[in-house]
Amino acid sequence: MPRSSRTAQGFAAASILAIVAVAAVAVAGCTPATAGLAPSVDAPTPIAVGPVPTPVPYAPSALPATAVPQPSAPASPLVASTPEPDGVDGDVIPLDVFRDDDVRLAISDPEGLIEQASSGQAADGMSAAWADAIVRNAGPRTLEVVWTGIPRDEVVTLVARSDGERILLRFGQEAAPESYDLMGADRIVLLTFAAPVDAGDVATDFTTLD
Repeated sequence: MPRSSRTAQGFAAASILAIVAVAAVAVAGCTPATAGLAPSVDAPTPIAVGPVPTPVPYAPSALPATAVPQPSAPASPLVASTPEPDGVDGDVIPLDVFRDDDVRLAISDPEGLIEQASSGQAADGMSAAWADAIVRNAGPRTLEVVWTGIPRDEVVTLVARSDGERILLRFGQEAAPESYDLMGADRIVLLTFAAPVDAGDVATDFTTLD
């Protein structure tokens, strides 16, 4: 009998140890998911939201320089102009020459071909040969005529005529002497006609004043 009692006590002790071991394993293997707990989630960081900017329509700070009207340069008082409604027949205009000479152009235009005549601004020297003229268009109705004269005070005459196809410009001034070896001086006139004119349809000649 004593042997049986010890056996029963040993069996009971072994059973208790086995229960304790199983309980320890169960506790150790328990996770939040198996325990029915939801995993922890970090709370979102709040984002500051500012006021929505109001759209502003685009407007340039300044107009481009090309859009700003610029005042025209004042006309030179030395450049005479005769915009008369009756043309320039009988007018005498001063010519702007390089030196201080008093040079004038007396215009005869009985046919009313020319509406306006004004002086160009001559530089030093002579651009055209003696008894010759350079005629070129300065616009559809405007001719620039350059010729050479003796550097002195003088009144030059200009007669304008037409033969129906060409325009003749005849200048009258004193011719340079044969022994004249000094440089001549430019004279320039701008002639605006009543109708379009081509420089190629213009002839010039020179006569000697008595």
